[in-house]
Amino acid sequence: MTYDEFEEGVSRYGGDLDKWPAAMRAAATAAAKEARTARLLAEAERLDRLIGEAAAPAPLDAARVGAIVAGIGNGRRHDVAVRPTGRLVAWSGAAMVAFLAIGFVIGLALPADQGEATLAGLAFGVDVSASTTGGDGVL
Repeated sequence: MTYDEFEEGVSRYGGDLDKWPAAMRAAATAAAKEARTARLLAEAERLDRLIGEAAAPAPLDAARVGAIVAGIGNGRRHDVAVRPTGRLVAWSGAAMVAFLAIGFVIGLALPADQGEATLAGLAFGVDVSASTTGGDGVL
């Protein structure tokens, strides 16, 4: 087994040679006797150990569960009430005036004979010019 094959096996199967496929295990064990591959295998084992420690679940005993449950029902409120301030009222009022002015300008810009059809075209993406009209000129 070459060093590159051993390196690929370590990255794929980890530092524990017992977890490698049986077909590759004998060749990997023989290759691991060389200094260069032995260092790579030692680093992979150390990485596997660190990942195992990091992924281990935290110990949770009855005392910890009791403290969590006691903290839930201690009567303290953790939410924050939002109260309207003068600045909030001013900004919401300014936004309402701006939206009303924009609506008024859009209403003035619409042609009087196609007001609803053009508004529907703006709102829903309907092409008014491609619409067919009935015999009385109504869409």
